[in-house]
Amino acid sequence: MANNNTNHGKELKNNIILKEVNIRGNLCGEFAEYTIDHVYENKGINDVEAIYTFPIPERAVISGFEAVLGGRTIKGLIQDKDEANKIYENFNQKDNNTFLLEEFSDNIFRIVIGKIIPNEVVKIKISYIEELSYENRNLKLVIPTIIAPINLSKDNTLDSSALGSIHKDNDYKFTLRLLVESLTKLEFKCSSHKIKVEYEENNLYKVTLDGNNQRMDKDLEIILEELEKLETTGMIYDYPRDDKGILYLRFIPDLEIEQKSSGSNYIFLLDISRSMDGNKLIEGKNALQLCLRNLTLGDTFNICAFGDKLNFFAKETKVDFNEENLSSASKWIEELKAEKNAVIFDAIKYALLGKSEKEENVIFLFTDDLVENEKEILNFVEENIKESRIFPFGIDTLVNSYFINKLARISYGAAEVIYPGERIEDVVLKQFNRIKNPQVTDIEIDWGKMKVETTFPRTIEYMYDKEPFSIFAKINGEVGGVVTLKGKVGKERIQRIIMLNDLELEENVNLIEKIWYKKRIESLQHRVKYERGELQEAMNNKIVEISKKVGIICKETSFILYEEMEDPILGIRIREILPVKTTKSLELSYESLDGDSESTAFYYKDLSILKEEHDKYAGFERKQLLKVLASNQFASGAFGINVDDSIENNIRYTTKAMLAFVIGNEDTKIYTNQLNKSIEFLNKALKNTDLDLNKDDYLNLLLLFKLSIKKDILLSFYKENIDREIHKIQEIFQVQDSDVVEIKSEFIKRLGVNPNEPKDTLQYIIHTAILKTI
Repeated sequence: MANNNTNHGKELKNNIILKEVNIRGNLCGEFAEYTIDHVYENKGINDVEAIYTFPIPERAVISGFEAVLGGRTIKGLIQDKDEANKIYENFNQKDNNTFLLEEFSDNIFRIVIGKIIPNEVVKIKISYIEELSYENRNLKLVIPTIIAPINLSKDNTLDSSALGSIHKDNDYKFTLRLLVESLTKLEFKCSSHKIKVEYEENNLYKVTLDGNNQRMDKDLEIILEELEKLETTGMIYDYPRDDKGILYLRFIPDLEIEQKSSGSNYIFLLDISRSMDGNKLIEGKNALQLCLRNLTLGDTFNICAFGDKLNFFAKETKVDFNEENLSSASKWIEELKAEKNAVIFDAIKYALLGKSEKEENVIFLFTDDLVENEKEILNFVEENIKESRIFPFGIDTLVNSYFINKLARISYGAAEVIYPGERIEDVVLKQFNRIKNPQVTDIEIDWGKMKVETTFPRTIEYMYDKEPFSIFAKINGEVGGVVTLKGKVGKERIQRIIMLNDLELEENVNLIEKIWYKKRIESLQHRVKYERGELQEAMNNKIVEISKKVGIICKETSFILYEEMEDPILGIRIREILPVKTTKSLELSYESLDGDSESTAFYYKDLSILKEEHDKYAGFERKQLLKVLASNQFASGAFGINVDDSIENNIRYTTKAMLAFVIGNEDTKIYTNQLNKSIEFLNKALKNTDLDLNKDDYLNLLLLFKLSIKKDILLSFYKENIDREIHKIQEIFQVQDSDVVEIKSEFIKRLGVNPNEPKDTLQYIIHTAILKTI
């Protein structure tokens, strides 16, 4: 927003113009560091005041900030968050330009810039480190849209008439330069912009813009597809002068497993106390609905909602997972109401007592309780856990996170704390996939002849099927040779050999070192949850020390902005600290604005958030639609209007519903368990020889099977049957592999959305989710 110090009545549009955008970055494996420069100029006749906002990806951290205004250079210095707050509170504001930097929402930062006089140029430089999302050999790089400067109305609202033309008259310079060092050969795909890719050698690539006059009026999105499927790979770099080296390994386990003949028993404990009332209880209910749909035929379960007393779904200890019990449990969950207290100890006693020595139970606990008698409960669990495992989910930051994490550790489960704004469904689905699918345990690494000084992580408890896992090591002496990974999948021992490539770019060595320290911070942040007192304080101090040393911001630290200037008397460089606001606030207002003044603002964020939402599902993002779809799956794995509908209709709905998940480019691994349930349903249904399906139905199935293989979501024991079905359909309809692109195009053309169709039907949700991939 901007504050204009003149009293001109005439509104001046486009006072601030965007002159230049420069994006530079280094990528190494799945890690990246970018520096993004923006240059703005006040072309109006009035002084203005502006706010600059920018998002960073969810898995990114800021590693640098610099702004140049009026000949002054302001930089970011990392400081302990409490110390930064004290500096801000004690700062006596001066008459000169003031910068404020704050994180006003998770991963969205805002810089409040002081007075910008006519013809003054503002340069802003942001750097951040990101771990790219990885799915089925695809790395996805996204840099958000840049919205050119927009004037605000007098009441500080966006002028909607200006939004459609914000880039028309703004001719700015745009450059891109990415240096990529990959673990294998890559193919680059970019639908948003024209790019030029130059291959040098040893898996080194340079990416620039192909042609002039390109704009950042949409997200810059680049897919980097690895052309080889490598389960294990790595890079090394040695410092000959220091006789040291750094090593980066990546594992993506591809585990063969047998189909389980027997099911598991699940116990779900949901806190319905007064503190859970409202959104938290709604989230807990939604999470339970998804939990149930991740069970498989052969599993058993029960639900206990604990408030003033224990409320049970089933009077029996456990019931079979089937269509009838799924339907009844879904209705029972919806009818739950909040009560006053939370008898959490009674709920845990119910889950553990009366079980045989060898009975294995998977226990999910959803709570926001502070748990005053934590020691008594933890001692009880340690004495009675037997073969059960507890997976606690702390809802909201007020939960006793020490208790949640200790409870998981002593029961060999895993804990998650759901922060405000975070989707509990994503976390629950991820945990369920890990429970239901194979994992590597008893892991050992043989480093060969190399002398390892230290590693991250220090110990490895689990590696999960198809989840990338990175290991970093610092080496003394000679670097090279092979590394061997050993472990167990179930009762079977496995071994993998890793051949190492040389890192070529010094910038990427620096990046890997920063990632090393970022991972160390994350490890300490995880471990500190289990501690209290002096040890907890020492760990927090270590986190701050690493963050300041490496220049990577974390939850315990914040930026102090400073200006370096020369003392006119002493002739030496001195630092002047400027204020930094580190507290979070969700509003986008700047309280010191003069209500009668003209306003100008420039933003850097995703345009999609400006779209209007007209009805319940039409305004949903694709990610939200997939969650709604997942919560409508039948116990059998099928999707449809009614469980008793014809087998043909349920095949059609299941095929389209699955296509909604696999047809896009985003990561849908959290739905792996449910998608394989659907594959099992289709496998069984297609054995029926009297099916009344037409050619389009079979071609849709072919498309689904092909995309499922490409996205690598199939469990190993389904692959043979799916290959057989593909061959059969291709033979009947004389279809070649190369025709799949055309089949996909025709499938999407046939969909469409009828404007008169109700917006809450299953068909509308499926079609809208698919069409949002275009």
